[in-house]
Formats: sequence, structure tokens, C-alpha cells
Amino acid sequence: MVNKIKIGVIPAAGAGKRLGYLSGLLPKALFPLYDRPIIHHVVDQMQSIGVSDIYIVVNVFKEKIIEYFNLVELDIGAKLHFIEQKKLNGTAEAILLAEKYIDNSPFLVIYGDDCTVTSSLEEMVKKFFETGGVVMEGVVRERDKKILRHTCSVKLRANGKIYEIIEKPEDPPYMLRGCGIYLFRRDIFDYIRGTPIHPLRKEKEITYTINRLAKLGKAYGHRLKGHNININDYEELLKASNLVRALEGNFFEAYKSSPLVGIGL
Repeated sequence: MVNKIKIGVIPAAGAGKRLGYLSGLLPKALFPLYDRPIIHHVVDQMQSIGVSDIYIVVNVFKEKIIEYFNLVELDIGAKLHFIEQKKLNGTAEAILLAEKYIDNSPFLVIYGDDCTVTSSLEEMVKKFFETGGVVMEGVVRERDKKILRHTCSVKLRANGKIYEIIEKPEDPPYMLRGCGIYLFRRDIFDYIRGTPIHPLRKEKEITYTINRLAKLGKAYGHRLKGHNININDYEELLKASNLVRALEGNFFEAYKSSPLVGIGL
């Protein structure tokens, strides 16, 4: 029996305040990435590996995301469902909202503002099913410590297990960065419920849940092939748009064997 991922979750509730005036007009997930909004590229990625039901978690300008997908309905093969995150209390809580819609099958999560151009999602799925882990996160090599400071720093063991993952470290100790791409088994929901709320941010971040799982030997990282940009400002949005424009047409041939790296190195 071939293991497949049929369910996807896209957290897309954030505002993207660091991108200035645009965030007063659109949710971050609808910011343009070359020819389509960021989230449309994410939906396409999910569909490319056979995901047929996608749950989109919305809050800020939720009606605009729903309206957009109503307009492009004929271009989307998967069934789209919308879940409102009424309180913006962290990525882990956003994922937890999908629990009642997901059966015992593993599922894919990609953030609605993630820009990853890769040909290796199917390889990641295959590796995930070969492990006994609860989570597998896509990781990238990142040389820019500034980017690591506002994302996360990851150390992998030789067998692919995550040794440690640190959210927004002031002095990043490891030069691998987690992407907004995850594969989870249903057990993740119990671990999210057991994750403490950050005392300052008052949120539950999925990074904290994954770090807990890493200590239990149940979290894995997978080095993707291609390119990733963490979009937090206009410069990164422009880089991401240029990346998609340059690579989308011939990516799969040109980057089959390239290690995935961050941009802006």
C-alpha cells in the first residue's frame, strides 16, 4: 500500500504587520508572489502531492481570502474548507483548530505565507512514513543569523532526528532553519494541548511543541531541495517573487539535486 497525504492545513490568520500599508488592505497570505497570492502557491504545492482536502485557518481579512478562492474556484482541484481562529494565540493553536476535521491519517501543514520552491515534498512524505515520529519539519541551510533570529535555529542528529529547535534565538547556535512545512501524525494534537503558553508572547508556538517532541525522540527534520524565503518584509517579498518568476517554469529539472537553502545569504 502506498502511503499518501490527503489532508492539508494552511494557517493563514496573520496580518503581516511588518509589511507596512499592504497589511491594512490584505491579509499577508494574499500578498502577491509574482503571478498569484502566496497562499495560492501553497495550495498548488499541496495539490501537487495529492492533497484533496485543505483546511485554511483564517482571521484577519478572512472574507478576502474566502472571496479570492471563490473567484478562482475553477482553478483549484482540492476541496477548500475555512476555519476561523477567533483569537490570534499562536501557530500551535491554529493547527489544533483542525483537529475535529482530521481522521487518524497523517496530514500536511504549510504556512499561508511560506515561499518554498521545491521538488522534494514527495520525498519528504516518503521519509516521514518510514519513521515512527510524530512530526517531520522541512529545514534549510541558513547563513544569515539575522534571519535565524526572527525565525528558528535547528540542530539535526545524523539519523535525521531533531536534537533541538530554538524559536527566535538572540544568538543562533545552529545554521539550519525550520521552514513552515510540516508533516504530523494525529498524536500532535495531544502534544499541542500539553505545550505551555509563552509567558511573554501569550501564545503557543508549534516550535515549542516540536522541541518537546525532539526531547522524546519523536521529531525529525528533512532537508528539502530547492529554495526557501521567510517573508517578513518588502525586501523578502520581492526576492520571493523574483525567485518564483525565475524558477517556476524550469525548477524541477534545474534543481532536482540541489540542497535547499535560504535566500538573502
